[in-house]
Amino acid sequence: MVVFMVAATFLAFVIIDLVRERRQNASLLQEGETVHASLQEMEPQWVSGFQLKPALAYHPGHLWVHRVSKDQGYVGLDDFARRLVGPDARIVPFEPGNHVDQGGKVATVRRDGHRTPLLSPVSGEIIGVNPRLKNEPDLPFRDPYGNGWLFKIRSPRLFAELSNLMNGSLANRWMQDTGERFRHQLMLAHGSVIQDGGDPVEDIAAQLTDDEWRQLTGEFLGIRSTEWN
Repeated sequence: MVVFMVAATFLAFVIIDLVRERRQNASLLQEGETVHASLQEMEPQWVSGFQLKPALAYHPGHLWVHRVSKDQGYVGLDDFARRLVGPDARIVPFEPGNHVDQGGKVATVRRDGHRTPLLSPVSGEIIGVNPRLKNEPDLPFRDPYGNGWLFKIRSPRLFAELSNLMNGSLANRWMQDTGERFRHQLMLAHGSVIQDGGDPVEDIAAQLTDDEWRQLTGEFLGIRSTEWN
């Protein structure tokens, strides 16, 4: 009887957790659609062959933040990062409840047996992960400034930490510099990733060897060699 009661209690907690998770995911999906619509309204610019939305705030590791309240924001890959990471990669953000530091590890990119971390643009608590990533791992590649957002974060210092990031003309200059350095590295590493006219191809990752991918991801996503795992 005691064993039965323990098992029943455990099952009840499992069911409650599943129901809570489904409700949270449904809420995130609904909120995500609102965020998607908001991002689509932002005027894009093309800088050095990469799409940029200057209204967003960018971290040097090529993750953006879209502030939606005093202390909450959504985070995703920019166009540069999604091309370098590629559609075959799987991005696994930290689970909700984890606390991260600005510039600290917040997600793992898995590709062909290799892993590399992504850096958080702001500090705070992960309060939601995009539920669609589980069944659509290429979504950040297909729609980086929309339904391909990665996670939602709560940051008590969000406003202050956004001042450490880049937007507007500063983001444009940063992406211009990034594009120039990137072209130089690509010409040295693998000339075929440059199209006629000098614009990068859509899926840069598919053109690179494992070593080239690791080297370029490490350099341009801001990862020190000691952080590879």
